[in-house]
This record gives sequence, structure tokens and C-alpha cells, in this order.
Amino acid sequence: MPSPTVKANKSLVATIADKIRAAIVDAEFEFGENLSEDTLASAFEVSRTPVREALNLLQMEGLVTIIPKSGTYVFTPTLEDIAELCDYRIGLEQQAVALTPEKALKQAVAELRRQLAVMDKAVETGDMQAYGRADTAFHLAFFRYCGNRYLQSAYDLILGRVASLRTHLAIRAEGEPDRSYRDHRDMISLLAESRRGELAEMLTAHILRTKDNYLDAFQKLSTTTGSARTARLRRRLALSA
Repeated sequence: MPSPTVKANKSLVATIADKIRAAIVDAEFEFGENLSEDTLASAFEVSRTPVREALNLLQMEGLVTIIPKSGTYVFTPTLEDIAELCDYRIGLEQQAVALTPEKALKQAVAELRRQLAVMDKAVETGDMQAYGRADTAFHLAFFRYCGNRYLQSAYDLILGRVASLRTHLAIRAEGEPDRSYRDHRDMISLLAESRRGELAEMLTAHILRTKDNYLDAFQKLSTTTGSARTARLRRRLALSA
């Protein structure tokens, strides 16, 4: 039986990973930004060991890159990465829609409507981080109700990077979030009426436009690395002062 200390350490590592992951996804860190173990440890008020383990977890998710004798950096996608990830999403989301059982449609539609309501409020308040999180949850609903664990796992593997690209790049794309909102509203209507073929076509068009917007926004985005002080880092990680 594991000791209480081991459990506490695992919990601490997971908490640190969650905080860093959220900061990356919410675009609090820039692509390619250096994540100093010492500075993170100081911000979290812990030793370097749980920070290092948390960063190892995030590397497995593709959210950070650890370069020996150099440091840890927020992942930086290439144009090819962005294009391939979007193309991969099309196949996964189409399959999720096709496999969703009829008995689960009502629940799926209800969840999509909940996320659309969050988008409504985010647009009203100009909170694009909240909009991005709702957008992520909206598309995630297709997998949560598709009834196929392997398909869910496949999407979970790319979820962090998909969410990061959405937050970092979608807000810089022309015509957003208006176009995105209209698409999501229409997707709900199609799924509610079980018009799966039309929904699959809309998802394809939606994600292909997203890909074009991301590629355009990424080429205009200057990648920078940060050198924030501990106090500023704590705010970005949503830690108490």
C-alpha cells in the first residue's frame, strides 16, 4: 500500500501540472517561452522535484519541450503541425458524430447548448479566454457522448494542443469569434435533428476555415520568450499572492 507521502507527492505534481497546463492553454505563456524550473519552484513554493515531474507530464502531452542542458520551453508548432492537427481533427470529429447513439443525442445537444450559452456571455464581456474554453468544451462534447472510449482517448491526446492553438491563434484571426459562433449555433440545430451527414460537412468546412485562419495568424505571430519575475509568474499561474 503506497504511503501517504507518495500520494501527496502525486497530488502535488498533478496540481502543478494542471496550473501550468491551464496557463499554456489560456495563452498566459507564449509559444516557445522558457519555463525555468527554479522560477516555477519559487512561484509554487516547492522544491524542483515536483516541478520537474509536472513538466515531464506536460511533455508527454506535447505542451512543452524539454531540451537537455538547455531548458524547458512551451511547445512551438510549425505550420505543418497546425495543418496536420486540424486535418486529424476533421476525421476524429466526423467519426464521433457518426457513432453517437440516438439515445445520447439529447444529452449531447444539451451540453452543446450549455457551452453556447457560455460563449454568449463571453462575447458580451469580451472575455476571449472564456470563449476559447467554451469552444474547447463544445467540441469535446462530441467525444464525451460518442460511446467509443478509443475515439475519446485519441482526442484526449491532442486536446491540450488543440485548445492552445485555439486560444493563441483564433483571437488573432479575422472575423472571429462571429463566424465560429454562427457555426456552433448551426451545428446544434443539425445534431438536434440527427442530420449527421450535413453536420459532418459543416464540421469539415468549419475546421478547414479554422486551419486557414490559424496558419495566417501564426505567420503573423512573433514568438517570444519571457523572463517574468516570481510575483508575475504567480499571477499568470493563478496562484494566490
